[in-house]
Amino acid sequence: MPGYGTGRGLPAAGTPGAEADGPDEDVEFWGLLYLDPLLELRLLTTESAVRTELAPGAVPPGEALSSAAQSLTGDARLRELLDAAGIGEDFPAAVAAVLTSPDCRGFLRSPAASSEADALARAFTAEAVRRRAERPAAAPVFDGTARDEAVARMVALLPGDPPDGTGTHRGPVTRKVKRLAGRLALGLASAQVVKRRSALTDAAHPAAGDVLLYLSRGGAIREVVAEAVRAAEPPVVLLAHSLGGIASLDLLVLRALPQVELLVTVGSQAPFLYELGALPSLEHGAPLPGHVPPWLNVYDRRDLLSYVGAGVFPDRVRDVALDSRQPFPLAHSAYWSNPELYRLLAEELP
Repeated sequence: MPGYGTGRGLPAAGTPGAEADGPDEDVEFWGLLYLDPLLELRLLTTESAVRTELAPGAVPPGEALSSAAQSLTGDARLRELLDAAGIGEDFPAAVAAVLTSPDCRGFLRSPAASSEADALARAFTAEAVRRRAERPAAAPVFDGTARDEAVARMVALLPGDPPDGTGTHRGPVTRKVKRLAGRLALGLASAQVVKRRSALTDAAHPAAGDVLLYLSRGGAIREVVAEAVRAAEPPVVLLAHSLGGIASLDLLVLRALPQVELLVTVGSQAPFLYELGALPSLEHGAPLPGHVPPWLNVYDRRDLLSYVGAGVFPDRVRDVALDSRQPFPLAHSAYWSNPELYRLLAEELP
């Protein structure tokens, strides 16, 4: 497990994850906003209302901000960044939903609106992510770097004082929220699970069902992979995500396929299943057969479905950490929008 360490706390020196700091507060904060896109706007409205009241007849500071926000999708560069972040299609509806919400209307009437355009940009972005993630389709792929660049572009297009820092808000309200992010996220997530159990079950059962199906009747699935290997022109690389990594490793353990020169698993649970004694091809304690090709295992410490393999298969697996800047569960699919993955593959593919 990435960062497991010797006491289930900080990783021991020299183990995968030891080079990483604690959870990134900005990523935790995004996790909160994905659950509740209007959270920051509510907090800022409450905080500013205590400090200042609008003078009678004064123009609300958010009028210009609201007008500019409705024109954001006209900017070509922003559209490019939103598409790269995986939320371009959902962004216009997200902007409309946020601007018409009671929480945002309160924010736009508050003094905070004159200096907190970045909070509004984050609300638009989080609402777009929420809408895309809840659509009944394949797991979305979100690019955290493009997301942050899109927010910075929005801030540049919106009126108001620039935020303190380089694209990341550091105001007292947001800092306080970030310090509480872990505890708040746990409570919000628990409440969301209870309220949305049916929807979450619908979303989760295909993946869980796939794993159970594979473990009970995986032979036909491995045969499909073997047929693809036989049809490919050497040199062959098996590149597999999640359960695909389990099936590919099993195949290479059970059969000698000399045309396969490299196995690349991404976000895979294969090392964990091996430790559980649940990997169909190999009992726990048995070494990898010599005919298994070099194995590159890519993981993200925020992807709770990714595991490291060097500790259980010494000298046979090379673990490489990538950072999607996305909270779980989005981190499990975000590898494919991360340019670092493709740079790594460009270096490793024969």
